[in-house]
Amino acid sequence: MVARYAVVELAFEGPSSPPVPADQVPLDVVFRHESGRVVRVPGFWDGDARYLVRFNPGLEGRWTWTSEHAAPGVRGGAGELVVGPPEPGEHGPVRVAGTFHFAHDDGTPFRPVGTTVYNWLHQPDDRRAETVEAIADAGFDKLRFMVFPQAGGYVEHVPELLPFERDADGRWDVSRPVIPFFRRLDEAVELLNARGIQADVLIYNAYDNGRFALDALTEEEDAAYLRYLVARLSAHPNVWWSLCNEFDILDRPDERWTRAGERLAAVDPHDHLRSIHNWVRFYDHNRSWVTHASIQLGQATEDFGRASLFRDAYRKPIVLDEIKYEGDVPERWGRLEPQQLVHQFWISTVSGCYASHGESFTRDDGSLHIVAGGPLRGASPARLGFLRRLLEEIDGVGLDPIDNWWDEAFVAGIPGRLYVQYLGRSAPPTWTFRLPRASGSSAPRVGDRFEVDVIDTWRMTVSTVERRFVVDEVERNEAFAADAAPIELPQGEALALRIRIVD
Repeated sequence: MVARYAVVELAFEGPSSPPVPADQVPLDVVFRHESGRVVRVPGFWDGDARYLVRFNPGLEGRWTWTSEHAAPGVRGGAGELVVGPPEPGEHGPVRVAGTFHFAHDDGTPFRPVGTTVYNWLHQPDDRRAETVEAIADAGFDKLRFMVFPQAGGYVEHVPELLPFERDADGRWDVSRPVIPFFRRLDEAVELLNARGIQADVLIYNAYDNGRFALDALTEEEDAAYLRYLVARLSAHPNVWWSLCNEFDILDRPDERWTRAGERLAAVDPHDHLRSIHNWVRFYDHNRSWVTHASIQLGQATEDFGRASLFRDAYRKPIVLDEIKYEGDVPERWGRLEPQQLVHQFWISTVSGCYASHGESFTRDDGSLHIVAGGPLRGASPARLGFLRRLLEEIDGVGLDPIDNWWDEAFVAGIPGRLYVQYLGRSAPPTWTFRLPRASGSSAPRVGDRFEVDVIDTWRMTVSTVERRFVVDEVERNEAFAADAAPIELPQGEALALRIRIVD
């Protein structure tokens, strides 16, 4: 008996000296569920004579499995699994839900409030563990990190463990993966999953800067590495794929990135989320292999009405994975005040989008948290954890702009049930009850009763207004409680309003 979302690992014996090259698939295992569902999973070499296949069932009941296409010397087999309920708290891989949002495989909504530590994988064991504790305690639920090591500015730690062996000419040989490197990657993903954190894996590296030459692999070598990486990690329920961070730094045609994305979609038997992240030039996120748009454009979250336009352009979830960082470095991308970063997260939220945090305070060793990790120093993480807790209370898949093109207040929510209005970093002295109406929607209606919570986004407080508001006037685009006096607010504070229907 195995749990519904557990990683099932099947071990096979095969040649060890030399092993089956990693640019070949040593064997496939075909899993068949009693309902008729069929999943083909590729195997991979894991050192010595050990070959593995990892599978995540995702469906309870009886599965049978049979190995196919085994390379010479690899001993296949057959068997069966009985899959039961998931472990407590385990909800399965995250998928797209409701066009613009996310939910786990079992339907539990997922609200990404992520952070970034690019070189996290390449830090000492204690630093990796310390980083995970820090971000989990802050309330972050997604971590973006690179498989290949980062080089360049603020990178002070050069790892000894690298992903591939070298050939006689000193070039990387992707057919010979360094097993301790990839086992470390396995452990890193498992460590994140144990703390409820999604692993947003950045597959290729635009920050090599000539230090490792891992950005100089051919397209065929990239493909071999991709297949091996997916075979190792795909069964982990908390994996997200990102082809590259700032892909447009590399001098590669978009067609090569498209072929890589399509290949990723084709070889992943568990169909994880897939994206690609830009520097100054957008990729075409309308491509079918892209599940959600991962975007760098800080100014899109500096004012209302910008970020939500990406939803209309791509009709997919929008994750603004880089909106500048809280920190103290001289570069413009790394010196946001914490109040400004929190402000930009709230604008993302009422835009029906999501955002990612990063911290760029200079460490004692000259590095940055977004490079090396460690304890968090900023004032924004606690406020972003507070935001995530509020998002977790939504009874629905997520917040959508109610009247995206015309509403001057940029209210988001679930029509007729829940509305969130962010008043910005400096609230007015009063607020008069008004709700937008979505085009074609009948909600809200005359007689609907609402309660209003005043949320202080910086002090992290929620205060419920002691009176209820009854809708008594509904126009084509707006609804009012005309008889209700305005709510007095602490003028000048960073506030949001949550308006919920009550019985």
